[in-house]
Formats: sequence, C-alpha cells, structure tokens
Amino acid sequence: MTDEENGRDPHRGPSPGQTPREWFAGLLRAHIEERGGGSYEELVVATEQAHLRVAKSTLGDALSGKRTPRLETVQNLVTALHHRQGLPGRPELRDWERDYEHLLDLQSDRRTGTRSAADARAASEGRTWPRRFGPLPEPAHSFLARPALRVPPGPGRFLLTGAGGVGKTQTAAEHVRECLLAGDLDLVVWVTATTREDIVAGLAEAAAELTGSTGPNAELTAARLERWLAGTRRTWCVVLDDLARPQDLEGLWPPHSTNGVTLMTTRRQDAALQARGTVIDLTLFDAHESLAYLTSRLGTHHTPPEALANLANDLGHLPLALAQAATFLLDNEMSPAEYRTRLAREGARLADLVPDGALPDGYPLPVSATWALSVRRADELRPSGVAGPVMHVLSLLDGTGVPGELLATPALSALAPHPSEAAARDEVHDAVHNLRRLSLLSVDTTATTTPRAAPDAGAGPVGALAGKAIRIHSLTQHATRDLLNPPERRAAAGSAAQALVEGWRAPQLPARLDRALRANAFALAGHAQDELLTPVPHPVLYRMGHSLGDSGQASAALRHFRRLREVVDARFAPDDEISLDTRGHLAWWQAKAGDPAGAARAYASLYADQDRLYPSDHPSLLQTRQSAAVWQGAAGDPHAAVTELKYLYELRISLGRAADRDTISNRNHLANFLSASGDHAGALALHEAAWREAEARLGPDHPDALRARSAAMHHRGELGDVASALAALRDLLEVQQIDDPEGLDTFATRARIADWTGREGDPAQAVALLGSLLVDRLRVIGPEHPHTLGTRMDLARWRTAAGEPARAATELTELLADEEELLGLDHPALPVTRAALADALEKIRHR
Repeated sequence: MTDEENGRDPHRGPSPGQTPREWFAGLLRAHIEERGGGSYEELVVATEQAHLRVAKSTLGDALSGKRTPRLETVQNLVTALHHRQGLPGRPELRDWERDYEHLLDLQSDRRTGTRSAADARAASEGRTWPRRFGPLPEPAHSFLARPALRVPPGPGRFLLTGAGGVGKTQTAAEHVRECLLAGDLDLVVWVTATTREDIVAGLAEAAAELTGSTGPNAELTAARLERWLAGTRRTWCVVLDDLARPQDLEGLWPPHSTNGVTLMTTRRQDAALQARGTVIDLTLFDAHESLAYLTSRLGTHHTPPEALANLANDLGHLPLALAQAATFLLDNEMSPAEYRTRLAREGARLADLVPDGALPDGYPLPVSATWALSVRRADELRPSGVAGPVMHVLSLLDGTGVPGELLATPALSALAPHPSEAAARDEVHDAVHNLRRLSLLSVDTTATTTPRAAPDAGAGPVGALAGKAIRIHSLTQHATRDLLNPPERRAAAGSAAQALVEGWRAPQLPARLDRALRANAFALAGHAQDELLTPVPHPVLYRMGHSLGDSGQASAALRHFRRLREVVDARFAPDDEISLDTRGHLAWWQAKAGDPAGAARAYASLYADQDRLYPSDHPSLLQTRQSAAVWQGAAGDPHAAVTELKYLYELRISLGRAADRDTISNRNHLANFLSASGDHAGALALHEAAWREAEARLGPDHPDALRARSAAMHHRGELGDVASALAALRDLLEVQQIDDPEGLDTFATRARIADWTGREGDPAQAVALLGSLLVDRLRVIGPEHPHTLGTRMDLARWRTAAGEPARAATELTELLADEEELLGLDHPALPVTRAALADALEKIRHR
C-alpha cells in the first residue's frame, strides 16, 4: 500500500503543537489499526510468535510518543503485524526506514533552533560556508572552454553524456568552479559514481556532517542527505561523476529543488536515465577546437598548424586522446608526424602511445582502457555476452558508417547464442543499443533512402536499423582491436566477411547500400587481410572488387584484382583452382577497363591451362572459352566471335544443358554478335525462341519474359519495326517501375526507350527522356558510373540531332575530360566521344 493509500505523508511532518515523537507515534498507531489493532499485550504476543521480541514498556513509550524508539523496535513491530495477518514473505520496510530518518532530522532541527545541524556543527568547529565535500578535479592543462556546451545556471538536473574522453568531468568541474567564484554556491558535493558503494560513501560523508547525525547503516545515512537538500535554503550542487549503472542511484537521487543543481556525468544513454533530467550531449572537438588545444600544448614554432591538424584528424578530435598524445609527444620529444607514423603502423597498440606513468589532467586510465571498460560493461547487460562479439566485428569495419542492414544477416545473428534466428537477431539488435547506451557507438537515424530488408531479415527490431548507419570512433575501434587475441580476431573477421557477402545478396540492392558494403569490405581487408586469406581467400575479397568495378571504377577494380592475384600466386600453385579462378576475375576487369583484346588473350591463356586439367565438357572450361570469344568480338572481330559462340552453343545443347544459365548467356552473346555482323534476322530468330520459351514457362507478364521479348523486339527494330521495339520496352518499363523504380535494369530500359524514340524521328523527345534519366542516375549511382557517363554521351549526341550542336559540343568537351580522368586515355569510350564531338562541331560550322 502506498503512502497516499494509507494516509501517511512523512514529509508533512508534525502538526502545529505536535512534537516529532508524537507525529511518528501517530504513524505507528495508524499502522496497527490498519493491521487489525490490539492491546499492548496482544502486540507483544504477536512479536514473540514472529520470533521477535519487543518489551511492553518499550512498546508503550513508542506508541505514546514519550521516547524515540530504536529503528529495530519499529522494524520488529511492523514485521510481527505482517505475519499476524498471514501475509507471505517479509514486509516492505524501506518507507519506515525513511520515516525514521525524517524523525531524526526533525529532532535535530528542533535541537539547533532556526539553524540547521550543519550550521551549528560548522560554527562550533570554526568552519564557514561555502562547504565542499569530495575532491573537485583540477582544471585540465590548457583547458579549452566550449561555450556551446555550458551547463545552464539551474536549478535542475543535468545529464552530461558522451563517449569516454570527450570532457564530461572537466565540463562539470568548470561549471562548479565558475559558480563558486561568482558566489552562487553554498555547498558542493562531488561524488564518484562508478559503483553504488562509492555513491553511498560520498553521500553519507556529506550527510553525516550536514545533518549532525550518523549511524551504523551507511545507506540510511546517505539517504538522509536527500531530505536535508530538499529542506535547506542554502544553494547547492551535487555532482555524480561517471555513473556506470543507473540502478546504483536507486533511493539516492538528489531532490528537485529551487535551490539546487544536480550534475551527472555518464557514458550511459538509457532512455529512463535521460528522462530524469536535461541531457547535455558532449561531442568531440571540432577542427578549430582541436587545433587551438594542440597549439596551446605544443606551440607552432617547430610544429606547423598543418601537422597539428593532421594529428587531430588521426585522433578523431577526441579531447582525451589529444591530451594524452600531446603529453606523449612532449615526454618523448617526438614530432606529430612521427607519432602519426607509429599510430598507423600495423600492429601498433594505443596503450604504447600514451604517457608512461602519471597521465595528464588526473585522468585515471589510458584512452584505450577507457573504452575496454565500457565494452565490458555493455557485455554484462542483457543479453549477456553478445555486445562484446558484436563490438569485435564492428571494430574491423568502417567506423564512419556500418550499414544497419548488416546486423540482420545470418552471419551476425549467429553472434547471439539463441537457437532461434529471429530471437538471435533481436539479441544482436539489443547488443548494438547496449553499446550505444555506453556511448561506444551512435546510430545515425537519418535514412538517406528507402531501406530494403537484408536477406532473411524478417520483421523485427533489426529491421528498424535498415537505412541507418552505425558510427564508431576510430580510436574506439583501434582500442578494441588491440585487445583481440588471435582466435577472437579470426572469428570476428570471418563473421564480418560473411555478413558482407550476405548483405550483397539482397535483392534489388540500392546503390547506397552497395557503396556502404564496399567501404566496409575494404576497411575489413585493411584490418584483417591475413585472416581473410587463410586458409583460402574469402569470397568477400572477390565480391568487393566486382562492386568497385560495377560502380564505374573499372580501373580501380583491375588494380584490386592484380593485387589479389599477386597474393594468391604467392600462396597457391599455378594450377590450383583458386589461382585459375582469380585469373578469370582479373581478365574480366581487364576487358571492362578498356582492354578487350588483352582480356581475350588472357582468357585464351587461361583456357589453355584449364584444358590440361579439366575434361572437355567442364562448365568452367566452356565458360572461359566463351569469355575469350566474347572479348575477341568486342575487340573488333565479331565474325570470329559468332563462329566460336555458335560452336559452344551447339555443344551445350548436345550435352543437355539447354536450360543452364551459361547456355542462355551463350545464346544472348551469339545473337548480339550476329547483329553486330549484320545478321539481324539470325539474331531475331535466337531471341524470339528465347522469348517464346520464357513466355511458355513463366507467362507473358513475367519480368523475365518481358525482358526476352524486349531483346527480340530490339532486332525487329533494327530490321525496321521500330514501333514493336518501343512497345516491348514500354511494357517492360511499366513492370520495372513498380518492382524497382531505381534499379539499374529499369534505368537501362529507360535509356533504350530514349534511343529508339530518337531513332523513330523525335530527337527532341529523346533529349527530354535522357535529361530526366541523367538526373536520376547522378542521384542514385553517382557521376563516375559508366552508365552515367554513357547517358551524358547519348544526351549530347541527341542534342546535336535535335538542333543544339553548340550545347552538345560544350557537354561533350566536359565529358571527354571526365572520361580521360576516370577511365584512362586508352579506354574505348574515348574515341566514341571524340567522334560525337567532331560531329557536333561539324554541324556548328555548317549552320
């Protein structure tokens, strides 16, 4: 029963003319009546039956208000009444303990008259206000005031939150110093709040002196401070520094008061905790603040500002890291450049890059140990044991943005021990937010595009992270990696790599997510290359290269696969399947980077080596031979490509592989090179057969059937039936716009519609269609993608046809410069652009 229900109001205190003892005795009598009443004799019997003992005289004095009972007497009486009623367990005694403390406070006030017990005691001992309890931290060396993060003057409760090392304690201390200097504070209680024991000890010390009353129970003494603060006219500030667990403050919160301010510094970001007061989120230094701080510590006589700015960037603008690095530089007479080299060196540990011995500004731990402690605390929260493995994985990824979709993959769900995958996903989600609650990471809630579920994501809490970015400070990641032992590092790298591969399998992958997965894959490869190559190369090493090339960076993809081949060749024999497979990937990007003839030779060489090892009908052998033929045709010999592809197609049919993907691909390439050779009728026959097969198998409205129809109608268009080509493309686009309006296939269909519209005789409409497409491609896949570059080329070409050659020439000149920079001077796209530019200039001359 609550105080309101039983009529008790311990804070009301005695009525006029009533002593504190009489008031407390009235509470006891009301409680006895509520529990069935009884004479003194009956109450004594009740205590004996409960195996407790309260003397009749003691009971009489307590209930009459003649004497102050002992707390034990009150507890025994309340417990006996509880048992007499047949109630289970033990009664709740907390409220009675607080009432008893209030009784003692009231009696102390009566003894000291209008002055408080603290006033009387301080005066007797020759001490004056303001009073301070607990050690107020000294100002940090070269303390940098941050006006935007100042604590309001109060009154109120203010929660200073943020990651370890952002300056929460120093901000609180600076506020207290300013208030003391201005004469605005009578009392400061500074309490270390890392454990409940520390909190109780700090509050009890202040309570004992301020109330003039102590007891054997430190918790009760500490709780007494709350009543004193609530009733005093003195101005006060209580600082609870570095609160580790919100539950440690249960029953000990300083009161809301018009005279008081409570400051709490904590890495915790629990919603229930933040509801207790006004949140002040301390962030990292900005670039100007970092430079100002390092300049004040190191000077610029021998260290130019550029070097200090670079050091600040490497340390992620974390105030604590800057302080410890600056001290390390001074102690070791080291330049910022030398420090940065050590920090970037493979295997470098943060613990070896902080001062040896006493740390600056009285901070108790090196920056690396600060985060390690927070990770352990997060790992203790429910679900226990999951936050640590999740943090291990995140420490190997891109701290500027791990896509939330990654957390829904089966690979990362496996970090939680729950046998149900859905429940395991929930636990991983909760672990991420436990890390956030400890300020080890942040979740960017600004979605940049409509999120898509990762494979098998289902509906659950992790789905809420889709489209969001998980951000982690680079030094937090570094500190976590430092503590990984070899088995933990292998496990984390394997989970991260598999999660990335699974993330790439998501259907209709948005360009945003592809970019994020690629950035995270390259970060992982930088931190765990050996783990990704042992015992065999992980598939993520190949998938990240293809993502790079597919984004328009074909030359970069080629460089990636060249490096990968070097590593593979050093570890595996030339005839090993891994070596052969890597050569195939490299040849593909050799072609896409603008060297189809070189790629054709590379595939032919690969085929020769595979032919020694594989049977003549091996799928890999046939596919390599097909690739060699395709790129031979792309290099300028379509007739040779037709001969080779026709042979392979008939061979695959004879082997009973008509429905295989490789056979379908073979047929499409054969049709395209027949068309390139001038045999549009032959190409049409092949694609019409494919269309009819797809229609019979899937139905006429299935997207695959519509694609096959579109391919067939393309050749009808080449033979003069442009209307059929356009109709097929428009029907296909109608379905694609519903299924995936921003997909690459949808954009490709729009590009073909624009091209056929121009060829039908309406170049102005083609320009309008391509202009809209260019806007969408720039937004979704970016300016470097070859499809975007191709759209710019087509748009300028149709502008020339539509009578705008001057504007087309300007656009083509700009395109040519971009292609030279992005694709290289030897890329086959450049001659096409130069020809289009020459055509536009020729049109200008003849106007």
